[in-house]
Amino acid sequence: MPDLLFSLIEEAKTICVFRHQIPDPDALGSQWGLVTWLKDNYPDKHIYALGKHIGVKPELFEAPDVVSDDVIKGSLAIVCDTANAARIDDQRVLSAKTIIQIDHHPQSEHYAAVEWVDPTSASTCEIVTKLLKDRVGSQALSEKVARYLYMGILTDTMKFSTNNTTYRSLEMAAYLAQSSLDLPLINENLFSMTMVEYKFINYIRQHAVIETDGLVYIFITIEMLNELNITANLAKERISELGNVRDFEIWVMFVEHQENEVRYFNGSMRSRKVTINDIAAKYHGGGHKHAAAVKGLDNATIQRLLDDLHTRIREG
Repeated sequence: MPDLLFSLIEEAKTICVFRHQIPDPDALGSQWGLVTWLKDNYPDKHIYALGKHIGVKPELFEAPDVVSDDVIKGSLAIVCDTANAARIDDQRVLSAKTIIQIDHHPQSEHYAAVEWVDPTSASTCEIVTKLLKDRVGSQALSEKVARYLYMGILTDTMKFSTNNTTYRSLEMAAYLAQSSLDLPLINENLFSMTMVEYKFINYIRQHAVIETDGLVYIFITIEMLNELNITANLAKERISELGNVRDFEIWVMFVEHQENEVRYFNGSMRSRKVTINDIAAKYHGGGHKHAAAVKGLDNATIQRLLDDLHTRIREG
């Protein structure tokens, strides 16, 4: 499979690299790590990074490119960290000549001609790192490429603490660290918080609903986002704060959005041991066994979802 992937890259004159909507550092890191490496190694090709949504840490990544429809139609498209086509952050990708998918999410649909999907990897950046390492041998990657990829591995494993972190995750991180990475600075940039975030974390701890069976959830309304001066995207990234309590089995954050006068909640779900991505799929969401998301929920749907999570905890 890697031989086919790189064969398609060699043949293409134009390559467009995509990722999912509302991108996290794994989506952005895999996208920009790959784009930067391609530009370094194929200076005669036209390489673009596409997407419309701003990520969680936009100051740590470059601004996406702006290209015409015709450019995409004639390109090889590589989609990073995205399990289903509807979530790709530029639907023009579907018009590309050939689509390659590189992802670590469980396969939910087949939208690419070439699929490099490994759900046993803790992050898409881990997969991209392995692909590049196998390609270049013992040679270290550039500092810029390595930094992008390392950020994705570090954040998707929550600093190597998640239960899908493996020896391969550490091995790939160690390989990237050879590229003169400033590891303390990367940690500072990714995990230090502003006063706004500090106040928001305190709000989470004070207002989360704690059920006796270990289900914990919190609603973040538009009014509360405005009052705390925090974006919905940044708010949902702080769901990890609830995971630090060992008595919690499943923790969920519902963040309110509004489109055309219609309000709805998007939910981010995490669990310590029990499987939750099948429950997310029931509500047209998805994700990993212990980290999943659902979108476009009204109050009645949320109650059904919470009931299902209670049942899952009881069933063990």
